[in-house]
Amino acid sequence: MRKRWLIAGLSLALAGVLLRTVYTPMRFSGALLLCGAALSLVWGALEGLRERRWVRLCRRVIAAAIIIGLAVFALLEGQVLLSSRTDTEREPEAVVILGAGVNGTTPSLSLQVRLDAAISYLADKPDIPIVVSGGQGPGEEISEAECMYRYLTAHGVSGGRICLEDRSTTTAENAAYSKEILAELGVAPGDGVAVVSADYHLFRAELYWDDPGFIGVAARMPGRYWPLTVNYYIREAFAAGYLLVFER
Repeated sequence: MRKRWLIAGLSLALAGVLLRTVYTPMRFSGALLLCGAALSLVWGALEGLRERRWVRLCRRVIAAAIIIGLAVFALLEGQVLLSSRTDTEREPEAVVILGAGVNGTTPSLSLQVRLDAAISYLADKPDIPIVVSGGQGPGEEISEAECMYRYLTAHGVSGGRICLEDRSTTTAENAAYSKEILAELGVAPGDGVAVVSADYHLFRAELYWDDPGFIGVAARMPGRYWPLTVNYYIREAFAAGYLLVFER
């Protein structure tokens, strides 16, 4: 095995293990680094073999797979980036806020960012109904919907206009159960509904929403968390690809 590929593989593996075990919010990037480590070691092993037909074939197959994979990733990542903005051109009939993690009874950073973005978006929309969507997961003492309700009312939003959807545990369920509540409120399919979520998550949220009335509202992490944001943007491209292949 060529020394440079061994060093690259071991370095990537070390970085991957650290992200998977120490800084767990970036564990997806850690998994990608471990994949890169395995690829580097395999490529190095092939380079160390005598130049034979099957060795050349393996290297060509691996190179082709990498090129195709990068092309597909670029297309998906482009869609994630294009969708990661707030649509200010259309007026909504209702607002749906998608949940994120809750630490006990306190919103996580990701959830607080979504709530703050929703409060800002709602500042000039005092009358439209709000659906807060998210069930209760491991380590959460209350549902994400209840946590969002408490945060919004503590920041001046009238509780009378907030409907709690506290059954969902996935983005697909967020969409399905929120639509049921919206129908009860008289919001018909195709009516404009502002969906508040993380900027990197809006493309996948729109795919699940599957309705021309979808209006994206982007919640952005503070700039100092840019490594985490990059991690989430990369992860979303893979998640969107999985959705398109296996769930559509």
